[in-house]
Amino acid sequence: MSSQYLQEKAMTFLNDSNHNEIAKAGEEKFSRLELESLDLQRYRKFASKVLVGNIYVQVHSLPPTSNAAKFHSLRTFYQSKIWIQDDVEIHPIYWGWYTSGNKLLPIRSTLPPAPDKLLKTIRCNCKQNCDSKRCRKHGIDCSITVVNFEV
Repeated sequence: MSSQYLQEKAMTFLNDSNHNEIAKAGEEKFSRLELESLDLQRYRKFASKVLVGNIYVQVHSLPPTSNAAKFHSLRTFYQSKIWIQDDVEIHPIYWGWYTSGNKLLPIRSTLPPAPDKLLKTIRCNCKQNCDSKRCRKHGIDCSITVVNFEV
């Protein structure tokens, strides 16, 4: 990717862009290949790790999903408008944030952490209450099927 191309995508975050333009520019900025979607790149990286025999695929080693990248891009757009003190009034809840109590929190994704079929075949391996464990934190319900869930 050329520097000029990246600068053009970055300008989307400074202009008065709509949600679709921002999501597209953000995904292309995350993506290293212009012709491949972020989701396809994520799948390819996951598959390559499985093929080389990694027992656990660390989620943080994969690119974000297009859904997660979209919300990250919306938050970036909102933050850039705040930082440059743009006169446009925008509300954070329309730009990748939600409120919980008195706090403004990021929407990380609106999709489940994995396909439903996969979620039904993994198990967290918790010995007791899962509410404070990694599985709950990542949106995985405890199940009774397979052992060892690693994030």
